[in-house]
Amino acid sequence: MKNVILTLAVLVVPSVAFAQSEAGNAAAVEAWLKGYDAAFMAKDLDKLATFYHPDVTIYEGTGINNGWADYRDRHLGPELKAFTNLQFGHTETRVTMMPGGQSAYATSRYTIKAKMGDRDLDSEGLETLALIKMPDGSWKIRHSHTSSRARRPPAQ
Repeated sequence: MKNVILTLAVLVVPSVAFAQSEAGNAAAVEAWLKGYDAAFMAKDLDKLATFYHPDVTIYEGTGINNGWADYRDRHLGPELKAFTNLQFGHTETRVTMMPGGQSAYATSRYTIKAKMGDRDLDSEGLETLALIKMPDGSWKIRHSHTSSRARRPPAQ
């Protein structure tokens, strides 16, 4: 009986430690993503660069960007420059750590509202981010896939 209890203790303690570590990593990633939202709202491309892996792939609608420089120069940079009265944020974020703790994926809802010239943008969407942990401990977006639609007015 003593051996059975000892065996159970050996099996349970690492599992609890792993679950606590996984929860801590997930909370850290969620906090990191709040920093992303702040950098986006500030339209700070230098700060946003710190969130992306240089070889990131971005799938947005039917568009594809390969690498941070491509995304920055041909997509995100021009958009941010054109936005006025920007409102942006993520909700319902869920972070799932992958075995080993060196990668994760995050799913969330996002909303974006802005004026672009004469056009009003008011959209909501879903996002999946594939994240990797770098040797220095920082997280980087390795792949992003978003979908969006114009927000519907509330039912009358």
